[in-house]
Amino acid sequence: MCIRDRDRLTNNFTQLLNSVNEVIIYVKNVFDFYEYENSQYPVVITKFYFGVRENNPGFFNMRDTTDPLKDRPTVAYEHSDKVALSDGSLAKVLVAYNYPDYLPDGFLFEYYGIADEIFVKFKQVDQYKAIKMVSAARLRAESLLTGNRVTPETERKVQKLRDLSATIGGSARLFEIYLYIVIKGRSEEELSEKEFRIKEIANARLISIEAPKYIQRELYELKTSINALTPFSIEKNFIDSLSAGSFYPFISEDLIDGNGVFLGVSGSNSPVVYNPYARNNYNIVILGETGSGKSMTTKIFLRRLRKKISIGINGIDPENEYVKDVVAKELGITPILIRPGQKLGLDLMRFVREGFIDATDAAELLADLYYVPQELRPRLRRLFVSSDADTIFQFVDELKENKAEDLLKYLDAIESPPDSYVYDGIPIDISGNTVFGIKELRNQRLKVVVSSLLTLLLQRKMLTGKQLLFVDEAWIFSEYPAVLNLLQEVSRRGRKYGDIFMYITQRPWDVYATSEGRTILEQAATAILLRQRAAATEVLQKAYNLSQAEIDYLLNANPGQGIIRAGNYKLTIQILPTAEELQIFSTSPVV
Repeated sequence: MCIRDRDRLTNNFTQLLNSVNEVIIYVKNVFDFYEYENSQYPVVITKFYFGVRENNPGFFNMRDTTDPLKDRPTVAYEHSDKVALSDGSLAKVLVAYNYPDYLPDGFLFEYYGIADEIFVKFKQVDQYKAIKMVSAARLRAESLLTGNRVTPETERKVQKLRDLSATIGGSARLFEIYLYIVIKGRSEEELSEKEFRIKEIANARLISIEAPKYIQRELYELKTSINALTPFSIEKNFIDSLSAGSFYPFISEDLIDGNGVFLGVSGSNSPVVYNPYARNNYNIVILGETGSGKSMTTKIFLRRLRKKISIGINGIDPENEYVKDVVAKELGITPILIRPGQKLGLDLMRFVREGFIDATDAAELLADLYYVPQELRPRLRRLFVSSDADTIFQFVDELKENKAEDLLKYLDAIESPPDSYVYDGIPIDISGNTVFGIKELRNQRLKVVVSSLLTLLLQRKMLTGKQLLFVDEAWIFSEYPAVLNLLQEVSRRGRKYGDIFMYITQRPWDVYATSEGRTILEQAATAILLRQRAAATEVLQKAYNLSQAEIDYLLNANPGQGIIRAGNYKLTIQILPTAEELQIFSTSPVV
């Protein structure tokens, strides 16, 4: 989420608090199973409830609902430090007592993956009383500014109270605030583990949090004050509505697109159901080092997408990962193995004549593929664009006739094997779902030549509607800006036809080194980032605005774990293959 959207949401939350006298926010994790192809995966759905005494204030697309506490398990027995519930589980309620001067917006989200329930209550303090309280607190704090023991912390506190005194009667309101965190478990051990993790997070934020003894029943029943039947009182904390934006609760690691493909679960264990057509473009980047689960993730997505919608699948496969018989059959593709000495009919000049590519772009591509120096490229472009040749071989003959020895020094390789085999012959039939395996071409430059020309061949097909083109091990193109530009152009032109373009690489730093590569990485609406090498961290921080915590997560992620950024969504993910997919697609013992 961008800073502008975050600020808008927290401002709306502040306005909401200012508009009501009492607010109750109840966050509940619902444990369920997500079923996919007869496999069941445990998931957690986070639900949010908002209660006010006034009418619905009209923020955040709220709608009326039934009482969320209606079917909540009741207390069967009260222990000193926990309660036993009617469903056989144990529960403990932790209460936050003291808060630091600063908390980041949405900090409650840090507890969502552990807590079973979170209860927050805001109760507005009478305005006259609030002004008196803030003024008294300011005067007490200002009295500490005398003497030789004034600390920066004291000065900050005094300034904050002075600012609050100026706003508490106008744009700000003062609230009593209560925060309960409810944890549940089937055993003492599970409860203790959750309590330890909750306290660890709270301590890192300088929040004091404890589980009060002998009042766990009342806390579980979400009571906050004394009455005739509940002789207890929770210590009051106060917060102004401007600072209360940090308590913004409506954050969820849920990516559940309509008509989407199930990929796995998020860090909070909610299902990740992804539809590329829900984004503003259909470009997907998958980045991960060897062994990170990159190929498995791609194969799972292709298989499940094909089962979900009617779409053609095409690909360039430098390592022959996808052209294996069992994989090709499962993906519904025709594998085509490109072998040394095979005539491919990928004549670049013929592609120009047939409208596959502009002559100027083709000349630049030719210059990149054959390392023509920059100072010779203008001449190559002029000769290529003005050429009457119908084939690339005829163009080389024209160069000989024009005695263009400086260009022939680089381009005469076109007429000799292995390059001549690339251009000679009849083009391959690509009418079905076609993936080209080019591993047997040992020369990396030759792989790039063949891949770029195959992409041109496939481009015509991409413009017929709803096709997917994936390019694996795409880092091999990093030294060829014209090839990267070609891939970018293919994805751009195919967008209006509903085409999906997937760019897969283990070396994002090589790709990011060129402006064309940066465009591909940064402008893809979806990026799936799996485990990375340290060399990738700077690039990923720049391209995807990752925090240091997110970088650390990617450096230490297990296979199949990573971060998915899809439009405005960014969340951690664990890719979950079915047992059948694991058996068919795995290139190692685990994902």
